[in-house]
Amino acid sequence: MKKIALKTLPLLCLTLAALSACDKPKVAPRPDHAAELRAAGYTGAPVITAVSQPSPGTVVVTGKALPDGRVRFLYGQDRAVGVTADSQGRFSAELPISGAGGLYDLSMEDSGALLHAEGRLFVPAGQPAKAVLLRPGSPAAPLTPPGLGIVVVDYDSAGALGVVGRVAPRAGINLVVDSEVRAQPISDPNGMYSAVTQIAPPTDNKAMVTVSAEAAGAEWKRAVPVSKPAADQDAVTAIDGGWRVDWRMPGGGVQTTLVF
Repeated sequence: MKKIALKTLPLLCLTLAALSACDKPKVAPRPDHAAELRAAGYTGAPVITAVSQPSPGTVVVTGKALPDGRVRFLYGQDRAVGVTADSQGRFSAELPISGAGGLYDLSMEDSGALLHAEGRLFVPAGQPAKAVLLRPGSPAAPLTPPGLGIVVVDYDSAGALGVVGRVAPRAGINLVVDSEVRAQPISDPNGMYSAVTQIAPPTDNKAMVTVSAEAAGAEWKRAVPVSKPAADQDAVTAIDGGWRVDWRMPGGGVQTTLVF
């Protein structure tokens, strides 16, 4: 296996340079709400804590928001479901889901302003345990601890590639892309890791990129299909072993997330 000299990786928002949403400032709570937010263990945006699918056409999303705050989920063609958190800030919302999966935007009203969740929620149909938060300029974040291996791959129009997976806890990893070691992250105490590298920018023609994670004497490999999105809009399609999500970002443009 050929190795290359590794350089310090830049921050994700700099690495995924094509994603203009990286420059979007974070919303901070106003001083008159700071004490209440801290007392509730809340840091300024609604947080999703669990997803379940009690029936083929419905998912239930639970989370935490401002006590008695109004929470809103946007989905589809500007459809919305709103719920009110209880006095402890807990909320639960029943949302429709299609056969391909559901893509949802979560926000909370705070004195006329909207505080948005960390990312857009994608729930694969029939697989709520594989739900992820799609994050502009960063690899997607699984909501629950996934199985071992490579679980998420993100890429953008400039060829920035992000990989998320799970291996043994506190393990050194060789992230190999097309037979070259591109990054050497160390997994956290739960075995989770993420890494960012670069590939050729996607074109209209599908290209296959081989991504491997080597750790603690084991290897996990994915053949990752890479191509431009068909259109500048949200789309969920099935791929071998998972789902492809082309999704619009708040700052413009489309990021592609592959969930395995």
